[in-house]
Amino acid sequence: MKPAFTMATYAIGIISSKLVALALQPFVTQWLGPEQFGRLDVLITLGCFLSLLLALGLTDAIYRFAHDKDENHQQEIFSGALWLILLCGGGLTLLTQIASPAIQGFLPGNPPVFALRCLFFTLFINTLCTVPFAILRIRNQAGLFVGAQIVFAFIQGGGVLLLTSDYGIDGIMAAGLMAQLTQLIVLSKTFPVPKASHQKLLLRYGAAITFSALLGFISLGAERWAIAHFLSLEQLAPYAIAMQWALAASLLLEPFSLWWFPKRFSLTGSANGLQQAANISITGCQLGTLITAGTITIGSKFLLFWLPPGFHASAEIIPLLGVMLMIKHAATLLNMGCYQQEKAHSVMVIGLISCALSLTILFFILPNFGLYALLVSNIILQLLRLLLFYGWSQHRLPLPYPLPRLLLSYGLIALLLFVHYQELHLYEGLILLLLVVQVCWPWLRKMPIRHTLGA
Repeated sequence: MKPAFTMATYAIGIISSKLVALALQPFVTQWLGPEQFGRLDVLITLGCFLSLLLALGLTDAIYRFAHDKDENHQQEIFSGALWLILLCGGGLTLLTQIASPAIQGFLPGNPPVFALRCLFFTLFINTLCTVPFAILRIRNQAGLFVGAQIVFAFIQGGGVLLLTSDYGIDGIMAAGLMAQLTQLIVLSKTFPVPKASHQKLLLRYGAAITFSALLGFISLGAERWAIAHFLSLEQLAPYAIAMQWALAASLLLEPFSLWWFPKRFSLTGSANGLQQAANISITGCQLGTLITAGTITIGSKFLLFWLPPGFHASAEIIPLLGVMLMIKHAATLLNMGCYQQEKAHSVMVIGLISCALSLTILFFILPNFGLYALLVSNIILQLLRLLLFYGWSQHRLPLPYPLPRLLLSYGLIALLLFVHYQELHLYEGLILLLLVVQVCWPWLRKMPIRHTLGA
């Protein structure tokens, strides 16, 4: 399957599935209100945290060690990863089910125990499904990958419509569990036979990724609990809505990532391959600037129309979140050297640095200076992460990145953000046009990246 067709298939599935969830947002916000919606977001944040522990970084390990053409070796990696998830993830799920009442008392807002139990089962099944999803991506079977995502989205959306108005947060969590069970059935034929193979290799690599991801959660994720604790659930709700839309916008880049991430290590064997990898990575970063520009110029205006008045603060928050996610996305594209190592120790070190700075932001800046100080501080933190990942990656695996192109794109984004908050709307359109031309210039000049993507 050609890369362009593969990415288009991924795009259709991702956009369709996310549109279902976002289309329900006006109903959910009215049914729940700011306080209940903030409580729901606390649960969602808990799910993000636990999913990192359940997955053990094994999806990244699969991409790292199963990208070759040896089918027997690939199958052993797939089987070993599923075995580890069943063993470790199943044990953790059992513990969380037993400890649900204690976990409820620990969380801000004390979400319902029934919702917690549904969430824990849903996360375990979702983690099991990451193995067949990884297999489908490696084998370029985008059709089934996308079909399973769409089935999940529509069943969950239907369940939310039927259950939320009467059962609130419990209904939303139950709808997610039903959808996840259905997705499991759709993917059932793709599951490998669990087998205890390559466990040390997978765990050694996955442990570093998991530890780094947990540290990354503190940098971007745990701030929701801090907002609920230091500020209020009512202030968390518009932040959570803005983050949902910023993430939804950034997911327009997901088709590119779904195609590129499983393949990038296969290009590191030659000088020409390294040049191709560098060009493609910078192109992905520049595509991120286009998404961010749309978030700044269109997203903030759209939220004023889309949401009830109690959530209109989201429109002021979303431009800063868009910039933060743009930089975070760039860090994932310019870090190939960090993941080239089998143990990925550099990823853990960068995670520790980011975690320490993030805790400083959460415990000192947020309580004393408020939400907008948190947003600006997080942008600076993501910039630091990007520089650390880039520097360490270049030390381990030097790539000839065409950096001037990316720096010019980032300069235009900074200018666009400035004129947006100054309400100079005429200049917004002009800067957006300049950014589109600048990002598309390599294709206009027929640079090698055009032939790379068509290869």
